[in-house]
Amino acid sequence: MATTTNVGYTDTAIAGNPTLNLLRGPVNFGSDFRIKSNTGSELVLVNLTSPVDRPEKFRFSFGEIANIYSGTEVDPSVYAPSKKGVSVLCQLTETISVTDAADPSYRVDLPVSAHLVLKLPSNENLTSAMIQTLVARLVSGLYETGLTTTSRISSLVRGSLTPAGL
Repeated sequence: MATTTNVGYTDTAIAGNPTLNLLRGPVNFGSDFRIKSNTGSELVLVNLTSPVDRPEKFRFSFGEIANIYSGTEVDPSVYAPSKKGVSVLCQLTETISVTDAADPSYRVDLPVSAHLVLKLPSNENLTSAMIQTLVARLVSGLYETGLTTTSRISSLVRGSLTPAGL
């Protein structure tokens, strides 16, 4: 049997055909991080270059899902033979510190956190490249169509959820 994988959407071209690269920070796990805890299904790494009172941490976890279709709108007539899936978490927590060079006693710490959860069927047709595309499309939700500026992020943190043009 020859199968074809189809994501089910078609993207309309963006005027000017902008280059929209997936943003990534220059994280160097081998040089800067060490294991804080490892339970087998969860790993916490701490950045040795961050201050002790403001640690930067990555948390990764993995879990199995018995029924990946639970809570979805997928018609049971098109379920895969196996309903099993996995859940993968990547979380980053850090504290941004605000200081004033003119007043050494001034300091305000701002705790920030971000996480991404992937819920995926355990199916050989779902490739790593497809998962990367999924993550890239998710990140695109933080930006206006065709832009790499932070205007949509600024809108989102103010509660304005609708993308420009809608």
